[in-house]
Amino acid sequence: MFLFELIGAYLKQLRPEKSGARGRSRTRAVGDAAEEFALQFLKKEKRFRLIERGMMDEEGELDLVGRVKGVEGLVVVEVRARREGGMLTPREAVDYRKQCQVVRSAERLLRRQGFHDVLRYDIVGVYLNKHNEPVRAEHFENAFDRSVLKRG
Repeated sequence: MFLFELIGAYLKQLRPEKSGARGRSRTRAVGDAAEEFALQFLKKEKRFRLIERGMMDEEGELDLVGRVKGVEGLVVVEVRARREGGMLTPREAVDYRKQCQVVRSAERLLRRQGFHDVLRYDIVGVYLNKHNEPVRAEHFENAFDRSVLKRG
């Protein structure tokens, strides 16, 4: 019995603690910081104009939705944060399943808001240092499109 208690205590230490008054996990806090870093990067480098952020319903979420000067229609941006030198790059972390979820969510959520523009799906990879702080971003334009739904 002692062994199970010891293992349980160890596993409890590994779980992210709640941080802040809102009860958000450390993982969510890192994600929020990465999303803000990506937004500032897009505004500066791509002249991105934010329309919606964190649109969600029970089936999915869209990180950033906006417009880019010179691009027709809306741009939906999936933000992925990964540690520098990790096994997967942020781009690789947006797999087929996630791409399908983003496309379905965009079609559903944006229609509810009255948007019917042409969509472009981008990915912004945010690289984190050893303290989980964003240090650089990488932008993948037209990373995927609606055709991912036809593959399945």
